[in-house]
Amino acid sequence: MSRLTTLRQLVAHFVGRRKLFFVPLLLVLVLAGGLLLLTGGLSYVAPFVYTLF
Repeated sequence: MSRLTTLRQLVAHFVGRRKLFFVPLLLVLVLAGGLLLLTGGLSYVAPFVYTLF
């Protein structure tokens, strides 16, 4: 199962259960995790990313 399928299932679950406030939270967590994964190997970018959090 791909990660996008899992993300789509989570969003569909939240929409179906009328828990729409979880959708933006989920998107922010996914974007923040992706940002940390992408910049984790770049030592010169890491201080700038960590100041955001």
